[in-house]
Amino acid sequence: MTPADIVAIGAFFMILMIGMMVASLRDMLRRRPKQRIRGKIDELAGDVARQRKAGPETPAQQQLFSQQRSPWGDGRLLAWWRKHVERVRAVSGAGGMRLITAIALISIIVSLIIIQLGSPPPWIRPFIIIGLLLLAVRNTYLFLIERFRTRFLTVFPETLDLIIRAVRAGIPVVQAISTAGRETDEPVRATFRTMGDALRLGADLDEVLDHAVKRLQIADFSFFSVCLLLQRETGGNLAETLENLAGIIRSRRDIRLKTKALTAEGRLSTNIISAVPFAITGMLYLVNRPYIEVLFNTRAGHKILTLAAVLLTIGLWMVRKMSQLDTSR
Repeated sequence: MTPADIVAIGAFFMILMIGMMVASLRDMLRRRPKQRIRGKIDELAGDVARQRKAGPETPAQQQLFSQQRSPWGDGRLLAWWRKHVERVRAVSGAGGMRLITAIALISIIVSLIIIQLGSPPPWIRPFIIIGLLLLAVRNTYLFLIERFRTRFLTVFPETLDLIIRAVRAGIPVVQAISTAGRETDEPVRATFRTMGDALRLGADLDEVLDHAVKRLQIADFSFFSVCLLLQRETGGNLAETLENLAGIIRSRRDIRLKTKALTAEGRLSTNIISAVPFAITGMLYLVNRPYIEVLFNTRAGHKILTLAAVLLTIGLWMVRKMSQLDTSR
């Protein structure tokens, strides 16, 4: 067997492995429940949106939904940008945009340091800066959303219990929502306070729930909205329906906590593995400084550090994805 045959066989298996990895990633993206949940939410809100377009809006409804209309025109890029900015403000207020801006500046500084140390070809440098910037901003955006979602779902079952007790006492749903906006904890309190204020201004319950569902994009709150809309259309015992929903939401929360406990070992291993290279580098710097300074004082050492950083990032990302289970279904 000639060296050319060995290279060809190795290239074949390499291409085969890359194809299998790409196919696995595409399958994972197709099965992500976030897309299905978003589709269900859009389908639920479709009828309300069509009714809103067909009929005239009252002044209260115009005041409630004025923030949804883009002042920047019909540009898709501007609409996409405004949508995500409003999403960040909904989950973290003005502090979220400040945090994302700070992370973006830090990522640019880090990318410049990597370029200075690694000395990559000029045509790769823009990709390093833009890629690291987008990665940092995206991860910060997802972190803010996940933190808000966790805090919201921690308080939401108790809020449902409050509404159930109010409904059983004979209080209307609108008044119960306003009461929840005063008595519950954040961030649920702010959401229900906004809903209660809009209902007192004369907005319709369907439109208020539609606006809240689009703003939060949380499956459990969408279930609550569906329960209220179905009960309004078909009637029935609202307290019993909400009580069953509260039990389901608590069960989902318990599943998430159990999943977090079962994957704790993998997450701990990831943290340890990520700390090992830095610990070894620091130990070698203290024990044999000239041995480790070759990486920082030579061009070849800079390239090795850059390659190590890229491979470490990819490896830790893959280990983290394998150690996390998506329980948002």
